[in-house]
Amino acid sequence: MIDRFGRPLEDLRITLTHVCNFQCFFCHMEGEEGMENGLNKDEILLVAKVAKKFGINSVKLTGGEPTLRRDLAEIIQGLKQLGYKDVSMTTNGFLLKDLAPKLKLAGLDRINISLHAVSRETFKKITGVDAFDKVIEGIKEAIDEGLRPVKLNFVVNKRNLAEAFKFIELAQDLGVDEIHLIELHPVGLGKTAFNEHDDLTKIEEYISKIAIKKQIRKKHFRPRYILSSGLVVEVVKPYANPIFCAGCNRIRLSVDGKLKTCLYREDNIIDILDILKANYPKDVKEELLERAFMIAIAIREPNFKYKI
Repeated sequence: MIDRFGRPLEDLRITLTHVCNFQCFFCHMEGEEGMENGLNKDEILLVAKVAKKFGINSVKLTGGEPTLRRDLAEIIQGLKQLGYKDVSMTTNGFLLKDLAPKLKLAGLDRINISLHAVSRETFKKITGVDAFDKVIEGIKEAIDEGLRPVKLNFVVNKRNLAEAFKFIELAQDLGVDEIHLIELHPVGLGKTAFNEHDDLTKIEEYISKIAIKKQIRKKHFRPRYILSSGLVVEVVKPYANPIFCAGCNRIRLSVDGKLKTCLYREDNIIDILDILKANYPKDVKEELLERAFMIAIAIREPNFKYKI
């Protein structure tokens, strides 16, 4: 399906919970407010089943912290049984050392792990938790289990800016496949923490000088730099990149049962919670969800419209 701005709908991002064992000061909370745990496994899988009818081919599980859901492996297994070829997850990595083998067995294809520092001190300042070493162990376990590509997310801000270049070195030493240097943007807690913002200009200039190749990714038109070590550095600028929204291929299922068409917007949302919770036959629910997806695609529009 393609929206009226010519953007294909290919990716479903599912917020499994708002519960988290970290307290990152800039958490964007997937642009959501609402219940901590709203939808059960069957409700989530029903939405994913309908989404697949509309050409969506990949699912990203997120939170909060998705590993705090006890039924996480069952949800992953259910998505694979629906025929999704690409099921991934973003996590803070705290529980990954123990969970990675189970998640791989369930069918998880790849993983993004948040690591916003290269020292224990800075890590604790950002997350509120002294867990740097434990996250490093989780990253290593993810690599060993073959959850490839293993990608690290690093939200650049004034508290960790001095460690950004060391982060690239650490990623190469760990042997991960890719890192995302992410611009802090004014969503969720980021609204009140935006005074910590950095536009990534100097970092990207440095990366462009040491890279052996540059690409532009279709999703969000993100610049990607390939280093001589093979590490891919992707620069994610949802605030400073004027054509970021033009490359968005995503729709979101929120914790509280809404189809959210944009991370930033609260006006283009379809509430499907009543459909999921109602005592309707499954085929009726599917039909109503199909209508909801059609409406969501019809009203979907970029948050930023770049005009030449």
